[in-house]
Amino acid sequence: MASPVETIVLRAGTYHERVTVPASTPVTIESYPNEAAWFDGSTVVSSWTAERSIWVSQGWTAEFDSSPTFTTGAPESTLPSFNFVDPKFPLAAHPDQVWIDDKPLVQVKDAKAVKSGTFAVDYAQQRLYVGSDPSGHEVRASDKTKALAVQAEGTVLRGFGVRRYATPVPGFGAVSIEAAKTALQDLAIEQNATAGLFLGASDIVVRNVTSSDNGLIGVYANYADRLTISGLSVTGNNVQHFNTAPVAGGMKITRSRDLTIEYSSFSRNRGPGLWFDQSIYDANVISNIMDGNTWHGMSMEISSAFVVAGNTVVNNGANGIKLNDTDNVQIWNNTVANNGIDLRIAQDLRRGTDPTVPGHDPRHPKDPTMTWILGNITVSNNVFSGSSISALVAVQDYSGEFTAEQLGVTMSGNAYQRASASDPQSLVLWEQGHNAAKAYASLSSFRTDTGQEKQGVQLTNAPAAKRSWLTAALTSATTTDSRPAVPGTVMALLGWDSSDHRNGAD
Repeated sequence: MASPVETIVLRAGTYHERVTVPASTPVTIESYPNEAAWFDGSTVVSSWTAERSIWVSQGWTAEFDSSPTFTTGAPESTLPSFNFVDPKFPLAAHPDQVWIDDKPLVQVKDAKAVKSGTFAVDYAQQRLYVGSDPSGHEVRASDKTKALAVQAEGTVLRGFGVRRYATPVPGFGAVSIEAAKTALQDLAIEQNATAGLFLGASDIVVRNVTSSDNGLIGVYANYADRLTISGLSVTGNNVQHFNTAPVAGGMKITRSRDLTIEYSSFSRNRGPGLWFDQSIYDANVISNIMDGNTWHGMSMEISSAFVVAGNTVVNNGANGIKLNDTDNVQIWNNTVANNGIDLRIAQDLRRGTDPTVPGHDPRHPKDPTMTWILGNITVSNNVFSGSSISALVAVQDYSGEFTAEQLGVTMSGNAYQRASASDPQSLVLWEQGHNAAKAYASLSSFRTDTGQEKQGVQLTNAPAAKRSWLTAALTSATTTDSRPAVPGTVMALLGWDSSDHRNGAD
């Protein structure tokens, strides 16, 4: 009934439906002030019959595509690096979901495997099985695949929630933005079967949105040029244990340009927190938190032109910040601590000049900005404190072609702190060429050998439980005069009026 640019106001309650905003009708959809409105893809299942030690509901007709690819009905890829599903969790791509009193049950393959805390679906017999007694409890099961598909340029979504949709992997997201100049604000997107939010158009603005506890990934973006994100919280995603690659975890952005991501949080995701991949160009990553992800806190891969400044990247299972086959990167005033390796700069065999290697942006064929070779990398005024693998910082070339100097890596004014004299094994791993990196146990030996870090400082060793990196960096020998001056462009992004700041993030 709405005309273009009119506003649809949602009164409090649950909306069990799928909504398409057609290309001809850009509208604003928002909640009524101070009222909670939810799009909910699940329905109450109230008819149950005990059958031996399990319970069955007859006439369950919801049926979903379970392809572990971005193509409906397609089989799993034959390339191992593009397999979505971990064999240990074979039902991850099946979108079926069941809750008892808001507690999610785990899907198993059939009724014979059902036990307490699990469920199974038999599409042929139209049966839903649970292994926990539903008597006196609310049982909900997902029966819809998508909440909102936005196809109208200029649409605004504001102030409501989206939960429990059985979105297949090829469905991209419970909320999919398919039109330019869409604005999303104050949304909660949670407990959906695969992806929570998909951004697939240019000039999208995302402010104060939460995407949490989704099955595959919190947010996925592709062809999202000039994407602006502020106040995004991406937490606890990939609950279905999909493989990290090709896409899982917190947020992944591919084939996009001119991005700004600031004042956001990517935490406790199973996989990477924030992952840029496949020909990203010109991204500013400012004052975010990447905390407690099982893989990298932040990764930049086969891309170009980043400013990474003022971020706190801590407690991630793999690398804190990973820079892979990406050039023209400025890494300033970040606090990076307690990760597998705090900063890993790596080159492999992929080259932008090879059209057979996956990851090019077809909109920019033979793109001269995408060499996929490290170069012009500045790492300054950061805190690197604690690492559980081999070094705080590692610069390595697995293609065997370059030294760290030839890869254009410059390190200056950083503060380094190890847990002890032997943990991690070294302070810095530094590529010497021919795939041979030299380990340096102290900053002084690294400085003498390489000429790097003339303005850096090695802080007193301290285990994680007793570590105070910000205070240590502030009171260390790195004074205002000795640290590299923060470039004006970086200061502007951070909102600083002076470069007189301590090492690390504020």
